[in-house]
Amino acid sequence: MVDLTIHLLRLLGIDHGYFRLFEYITFRVIMAALTSLLLSLMLGHRVIVWLYRKRFRDAGGEYRSLDAHSKRGTPTGGGVLVLMAVVVAVALWGRLDNAYLLAVGAAFVYFGMVGWFDDAQKVRFKSSLFGLGQMVKTLLQLAFIVPFGLWLVSSLSPLPASVRTQVFLPFVKGSLGDPGPLVFAVFAMFVFFSVVNAVNITDGLDGLVAGPAVTTALLYGVFAYVLGNAVLSRYLIFTMLPGAGEMAVFAAALAGGVFGFLWFNAYPAEVFMGDTGSLAIGGGLASLALLTRQEMLFPIVGGIFVANIASSLLQEKVGMRIGRRIFLRAPLHHAQTERGIAEPKVVIRFWIIAFFLMLVAGLSLKLR
Repeated sequence: MVDLTIHLLRLLGIDHGYFRLFEYITFRVIMAALTSLLLSLMLGHRVIVWLYRKRFRDAGGEYRSLDAHSKRGTPTGGGVLVLMAVVVAVALWGRLDNAYLLAVGAAFVYFGMVGWFDDAQKVRFKSSLFGLGQMVKTLLQLAFIVPFGLWLVSSLSPLPASVRTQVFLPFVKGSLGDPGPLVFAVFAMFVFFSVVNAVNITDGLDGLVAGPAVTTALLYGVFAYVLGNAVLSRYLIFTMLPGAGEMAVFAAALAGGVFGFLWFNAYPAEVFMGDTGSLAIGGGLASLALLTRQEMLFPIVGGIFVANIASSLLQEKVGMRIGRRIFLRAPLHHAQTERGIAEPKVVIRFWIIAFFLMLVAGLSLKLR
């Protein structure tokens, strides 16, 4: 919106002076993060009260933890706060005619809406066990993921044809090869679906998702900025993706919005983000990973998410078949609380690991 205002002033021949700052992506990235953060902090209490009055409260029943019932009645669906903050910040500071920005924004909003319907069902039936059915939830996710995967490899994609269907590995300078549009589209769909559900399943402790979500968003924001910059992309030997830098605005807004939400979601949580928040964050991160062509970096920078969904799948698919548990509990964060480790300590430890993984993944910018 700011960009459109500057363009209008230029057309009218009006000297916009200091407003030239708004033309620089670095300034807009910082302002998007600040705007999203401040909106989360300012609107947080109002959103919590609104959710409580609408009886959008957690019903418990999802986990066996000893303190599960102490959290009953806590407002849920608080991810709507993150949605509002990020959308407003991106609308203000992003270039709304940019295909990359529109794609990640659409993914973020769509999956947030799916999560809202899921949370509404849980509230309606007064149990965390009765949200949208697994089949319905999967179909709703695929309704976006399949068209996105096909669009990604089509001529409508903003990605240059030279990298559109190439597979890249972190710490490797060149691509591994081109599997072709169809195979790559299926691969992209698998990545998108996996990332969304990995983030979703990690949302089990107060504030847990915030740490790895912020570190992952920030790193992908750095990649987006580098890939969209002719000088930096050439220096670091990446194929330039014209216009990709706008995704850094979204990544910064997402990090700011989630960080602001943490003010209310830190232990003991005043509000839960619910599937509204976790699915929206997952959709945003998945689209960032694919559109920066760094989807194979996610197992490193998003290692917390990957470890959680892997532990759940192993417990469910392998453990049940062999008739014994592989982990004390699944997902992995619940195995830690089951061992008697306090919830805040588990969360902080996972944040530390997420920060370490971000630094390791960041090395792939230069170490290739």
